[in-house]
Amino acid sequence: MSRKIDWTLLIVALALASIGILLIYSALPTGKAWSRQLIYLFVGVVFMFVMWKIPLRIHYSLGWIYYALTLIILIFVLLQGGDVKRWISIGPIGFQPSEFAKLAMVFTMGRYLYDRKKEIANPKIVIGAIVLTAVPFAIVMGQPDLGTAMVFTAILVASLYTAGMPELTLFLLASPFLSLVSAVHWIPWAIYFILLLAILYYSKARLIVFAPVAIANLLIGIFTPAIWGSIREYQKERILVFLDPGRDPFGAGYQIIQSKIAIGSGCFWGKGFLEGTQVNLAFLPARHTDFIFAVLGEQFGFVGCSIVLILYLILFYRIIRIADDARNLYARILAIGCGAVLFFGAFVNIGMVTGIMPVTGLPLPFISLGGTSLITSLAIIGLLQNIHSRAVEGP
Repeated sequence: MSRKIDWTLLIVALALASIGILLIYSALPTGKAWSRQLIYLFVGVVFMFVMWKIPLRIHYSLGWIYYALTLIILIFVLLQGGDVKRWISIGPIGFQPSEFAKLAMVFTMGRYLYDRKKEIANPKIVIGAIVLTAVPFAIVMGQPDLGTAMVFTAILVASLYTAGMPELTLFLLASPFLSLVSAVHWIPWAIYFILLLAILYYSKARLIVFAPVAIANLLIGIFTPAIWGSIREYQKERILVFLDPGRDPFGAGYQIIQSKIAIGSGCFWGKGFLEGTQVNLAFLPARHTDFIFAVLGEQFGFVGCSIVLILYLILFYRIIRIADDARNLYARILAIGCGAVLFFGAFVNIGMVTGIMPVTGLPLPFISLGGTSLITSLAIIGLLQNIHSRAVEGP
């Protein structure tokens, strides 16, 4: 049995976490946030080693138990009072179960798809995977937490692709979402719908596939105004402000505008550690959590942002290599699922901070303040080390 350690993966993850603590300190130098994050880092390292040492066959055996416990805890959170129900507090300790649910969904998809690897092209298998994802998705949306809910979708797509789902099938699964996006006006939606019909026709899709996909996209195009009306007002405003931050420069658009100012003012080298008006004068809201990348941009400029982005690229490259080297499909699905959690979080957060994506509230993996997020990210690194070092094991 191989006991090799992927030192690159380990060092990069710890480097990102260390950068996060420095940025949190620079964002809130008079508070204790950075010291709490340091404690969470040590707790996360413990979780990392636990996930590292548990054989994959045990995770495989417990896959459905992970899923059931996750749903129970998420429902418990949803039944709490208040408009925002995302946390469970036990004395002075609070944690966000939806963060742990990401890892639980990776295990669930791994178990489900591995058991059905010879039937992956069967529509029933795909529908089953969608239903498994839709349940926690709906619960987390009710908290409400759109960003985390979307992570479940990323896990689903990445897992299906790794299990052998054809690219065309994945496109057809994503087509309702694409139809929803294009339906902002009838002209782009009509163009999209015609292209979709052409793809279905020239791919020689069977009627059992052609009809449901076409009907689903048609209905979404027709009922998009009703769907828009069902979205919460603050979520509507986030989307509208994303398209035009200047529509509410002192309200919903304030964060994005100040974030862009912070990043742009850092120029090439940045203003220096503990320097910067946007951070020090508190112009930038949520600077230690969702918008911490803007703190990096202001204080360390283009160079600092590039270094962090390179570290993420190295991290994702190692994850792909670990998945490629995995000796069985179960381990490969787990590795790519873990990669989807980290990649989606980093991509959406950085896109949000730079104004190319709507504000969704997703933390930047390893870097943003948040104990549950950091512990989950390090636990994922432990699982990846497990897959790397125990490649010959599996169910």
